[in-house]
Amino acid sequence: MSTDNPRTVLEPGSPLRPGCIRDSNKSSLQYMLYENRIATFDAGIAKDFADDIKSKLVSAFRAADIIVTTGSVSMGEKDILKQVLEVDFDAVVHFGRIHMKPGKPTTFSTACFEGKKKLIFSLPGNPVSAFVCFYLFVIPCIKKLMGFKEPRHVTIKVELAHDISLDERPEFYRVFLKCNDDGVFVAHGTGSQQSSRLLSLQKADALLVLPPRSPQLSVLKVGSKVDAIFLKTI
Repeated sequence: MSTDNPRTVLEPGSPLRPGCIRDSNKSSLQYMLYENRIATFDAGIAKDFADDIKSKLVSAFRAADIIVTTGSVSMGEKDILKQVLEVDFDAVVHFGRIHMKPGKPTTFSTACFEGKKKLIFSLPGNPVSAFVCFYLFVIPCIKKLMGFKEPRHVTIKVELAHDISLDERPEFYRVFLKCNDDGVFVAHGTGSQQSSRLLSLQKADALLVLPPRSPQLSVLKVGSKVDAIFLKTI
């Protein structure tokens, strides 16, 4: 379920109009579920009003036990999803902000609806934030509930192809990988790491797991060894 004004966010495939964008989150998240053979239900795009958000959530709760939303969890006056969950569904918000980049506003809550427990992942609206947080939190949760012995993603050590300045938050940095003559994966950045830049994921093979900046360390130099989480098979 996406939360935003439907006059500006359009369903995938809809003709674009001035001042409008397509709901790219829906396509990218549904494809990840398709890759993992997980059935989906689309509750649609909610307007920025409590009644419409509530209505869409009711539809989602009746169709599934794991609910994923994007948008309406940041600090804007129309970001009211957490309020609707708490007031209308007596949801328990287990966390509402995460010290990470991208995806700081990510929220996780649970609620009981018609006698069944619902897990609600409320992701940021920016497309890269939504993708990264879905991959890091939602997919492993689903695999755990499906009985996978190891639901976590594959992580390997890679070398940096260039210097990377560290952020004040731990960062998941998009890279593509090349194998050098010694058989070592070398990580190359995919360009600007802005959370709105979906193209930064187009060539990405992995997410570097970067530590937060500290007085002792502000830049990782070329050749540094860093953990990388695979996004796809190399």
